[in-house]
Amino acid sequence: MSPEHFEVTYRPDNQWLHRKFDRKRYAQLLLYLAIGIFALTAAVAATWPHLEAIRLGYRVEELRLERDQLQKDIERYRLELGELTDPSSVERLARETYGLRPAGERVILETPEAAADVRGDTGSSPAR
Repeated sequence: MSPEHFEVTYRPDNQWLHRKFDRKRYAQLLLYLAIGIFALTAAVAATWPHLEAIRLGYRVEELRLERDQLQKDIERYRLELGELTDPSSVERLARETYGLRPAGERVILETPEAAADVRGDTGSSPAR
């Protein structure tokens, strides 16, 4: 017999083969899965409060810094309020910014020509 006679030209695809269902192996896999889920749940339950405490600690520190900044702002506004309600600063502001004078004070208005004579200017209008 020659080697051509024993050559296999057809290769079966094994579709007809099925693994036998093994209840023992299936139960073992389910047990491993349950143990894994339990271990993961226990790990998350053990670390979650610690992570939450750290997050809350950062939030408390952030709020503490915000409170300190707000207290500084309150103190600054109190000083500004005191400065703005002080009669001498109100008078100075009225004089310098708005050109106001107290009611009893006399104001002498001069014409530009009279002011030029007092200063000694010879020109008709002051240089700007």
